[in-house]
Amino acid sequence: MDTSDDPVSRAERALYDIQELADSTAEHHPYWVLLYNCSQISKLILEKWNDDLTEEDLSEIRWMISELENSCSKLKNKVDQDSKDK
Repeated sequence: MDTSDDPVSRAERALYDIQELADSTAEHHPYWVLLYNCSQISKLILEKWNDDLTEEDLSEIRWMISELENSCSKLKNKVDQDSKDK
């Protein structure tokens, strides 16, 4: 099997485009944190697909998940506030 066309390699190439979008999106965009951290988690996982995740990798993933949770809370608060303002 051509390793440049295996599912992991294809996923890494597709993820590159997503990372480009996250990197080029202004940090003030409300979804930037979500896109950026999801892409970083995916990148780390794909890089380690055939290896074991280290304690450091897992700690980094946990931190990114906490960033996702914080961002979701802020978005929910904004949605709640917007619905009250209507």
